[in-house]
Amino acid sequence: MKPARTILYATSLIVLGLTSLAAQDTREQAVAGMRHVDPKEMDPTYTKPAPYAQKLVDEALANHPEIILLAIHATPPGHKNLIVASNFGRIGKIGDEDDLRCIETGKSNLELNSTGKHFEDELILLDSSGKTIGALGVVFNYKPGDDRAAMAKLAELVRDEMKAKLPSEEALFGPG
Repeated sequence: MKPARTILYATSLIVLGLTSLAAQDTREQAVAGMRHVDPKEMDPTYTKPAPYAQKLVDEALANHPEIILLAIHATPPGHKNLIVASNFGRIGKIGDEDDLRCIETGKSNLELNSTGKHFEDELILLDSSGKTIGALGVVFNYKPGDDRAAMAKLAELVRDEMKAKLPSEEALFGPG
């Protein structure tokens, strides 16, 4: 890791570590509390994670315990943009307006969920050349007063760690 990123990461861990001491949800609790997905939101022909994308999700979660939910949105051959890897299932959930807006504009969606317990940063996912290849949804526990900017910086760090390992969008669907 570059020195500047190491400092950013260490600072984020300190700030987010304080959050996780009083964390509202474990990863399992966060998954259990997610809203029900209507079948019409799913692509029934896409049912299993993209192997390499799932590996990237699993590695990021192992390296960043302060992240409670993580998903990669991409466009597999012959499909619309959808979730291709996550720690909460929903593989094949078609990208919604927020997902597509993020990908099309390059602007992150930063939001608190409806209960105010989770902060999400959905940002563009890039390949190693800097080309937009999808979106990355990163969710943290949140309580009033937590540093959302630090959470957004950590989401960018995770995205950049993935970027360094992604030669192309096609790589997401390759072997894990």
